[in-house]
Parts: sequence; structure tokens; C-alpha cells
Amino acid sequence: MPRLREWKPFLIGFIGVVVGALLVFMTVARAPQTLNWPVTQIVKKVDPSVVIVLNSQQQGQQLKVRGIGSGVVLNRAGDIVTNDHVVAGATRLVVVLSNGHRYRATLVGTDALTDLAVIHIHAKHLQPIAFASSKTIEPGELVVAIGNALGLSHTVTTGIISAKDRVMFHDGWEYHLIQTDAAINPGNSGGALVNARGELIGLNSSKIAQAGVEGIGFAIPSDTVKEISQQLILYGHVKRPWLGATVESSGPRSFGLLVVGVVPSGPAARAGIQPGDFIVAADGIPVHQKEDIVRVFQNVGVGRAVRLDIMRGTQRLQKVVTLQELPMKPRQAG
Repeated sequence: MPRLREWKPFLIGFIGVVVGALLVFMTVARAPQTLNWPVTQIVKKVDPSVVIVLNSQQQGQQLKVRGIGSGVVLNRAGDIVTNDHVVAGATRLVVVLSNGHRYRATLVGTDALTDLAVIHIHAKHLQPIAFASSKTIEPGELVVAIGNALGLSHTVTTGIISAKDRVMFHDGWEYHLIQTDAAINPGNSGGALVNARGELIGLNSSKIAQAGVEGIGFAIPSDTVKEISQQLILYGHVKRPWLGATVESSGPRSFGLLVVGVVPSGPAARAGIQPGDFIVAADGIPVHQKEDIVRVFQNVGVGRAVRLDIMRGTQRLQKVVTLQELPMKPRQAG
């Protein structure tokens, strides 16, 4: 018993040292995972999927590089997505891979409304980028932007998602963009905005460039990139639903949308819609602004029928319209 009393303080102290050492070891072992954000690993994973896009245009007898942008490898077949404004007006397109190899590119298709384009190269051992759904992102999430800012190849910047659903309208169509404070500069356009797993959540597109404004950049959500690029690869253009009528709103609390013009032999004309009609609902959804009806049309799609409630004088009518594909406008050079 006396010997046990002598050893008891020693045993308690020894156990305390062991437990303390284990706690220190576990804290240190976890620290890199909890405190360090693995940007280096992300860049190593994503960098081979990001390319330089050179836009050369004819000037007299010479072919000169007029624009430098970025692109992202979609598949091993050689399809690359970039911004429409990166390839606009090009006489020749050249893609430079992360290993420095250069390839002539052909234009697969463009979509000015979403500022997206797909180009194609014949190359082996391409590394496609992994996609994540942009629906899963949240404000405050850490992001990495990779592109060729100001012609400096494979520039890496970091930041957060400032907002995930900035709604903007262009030519009457509704678009949702990701806002980020990761630095986006000329040349970054078409580059990758990725999450902490190195998955594409957006395609860098633009920034607000004016005095006193910093940290406001925009990226096209990955879900939009995937949908539009698939259509460009399949059809060379994007199929959008078309009513065949011009409508106007009289204000935020308007009674409905006034039909001010109908295209002869268009979908609206064939359904019996006339100038002067008021469209008050589409598939049962009240419409007050053009954006309201466009949202319904985008959900319905080309070749499908939509039910329109209209007022003609004091008479309420229903018209079923089969939406056609929006006629393509000739693309202007430059």
C-alpha cells in the first residue's frame, strides 16, 4: 500500500502528459484542414482545364491579335466554352493550352444574349473541368477565379460569392448572374470560377469598371453554361420560344400586357390574338411586366403550347398558342 501511494502522483502526472500530448497532436493534425484553404490544390486541379483564347482580326493585309480572353475545356472531344464577346469579329481563333501548345479553333456557335460561345479544337489528352450545380452555392462561399487577366496567363484570384442571384434583363430576356469580389480583369472573361472542390460554378464574364467601385464582378452560373453550351454544340445556336407578337406594359401595376403588334403567320396570329388585346395571364400566372411572360415562356419551351388569358374590350377569352423558335438575327461583324 505505501508503494502505491508513492507511485500514484507519478501515474496521474504521466497520464496527464499523455492526454495533453494527444490533444496537441489532434489539434495540429486538424489545423491544415480547418484553417488552411487549399488554393494550391484547387489550382493544380483546375489549371489544365483553363485555356487562353486569342482573337485575331484582319487589318488590311495583316492579321493582328485584337483580343485575349480565356476559355474552359468542356469535354475530351475538344469543345471549349468562352464568352461571346471574346470571339466576336474574329478572323482566326487560336487556343493555347496550359502546357503551351497552340491550336487553331473553329467556331461551333455563339449566343450574344447570354454572352456565351463554344469553339472547337483537335487536341489529345484534354482535361475537362468538373461541373457543380450553381443552384447549390451560397453567399459567403469561398471561390477561386482562374483566367488570363490582362494577358497574364493563368492568373489566380480568390474571393467569396457576394450574391448568387443577380437578376438582369437583356433584350427582354431574364438572366441570373453570380456576383463575386474575386478580382476579374480584362482577359479573365471566359475563365473559370470554381468552388473549394475545384468544380465550375460560373464562367467569368464582366466587372463594373468605374472610379470608386471595387470588388464587383459577375459570372454566368454553371447551370446556364451547361444548358447553353449543350444547345450550341447540338444546333449551333440557342432555341428560344417565340410568341410572334410585340407586347408592352403600362407600368408596375398594369392591368396586363398590351399587344401592340402581331407578326403575320406567327404563333400569336395563328391563335387569333390581335393588336389591342390585353394578355392578363399565361398558363394561369398573372403577367404585368414583359419579364413575367418571358419567364413563363422560358419554362414552357419551343414547340409547346401555352394558354393565354386575354381581354378584348370587356370580353375575356382564352387562346392556346404553340410557341415557335425565335428567328435568328443576322450577326453583325466586329
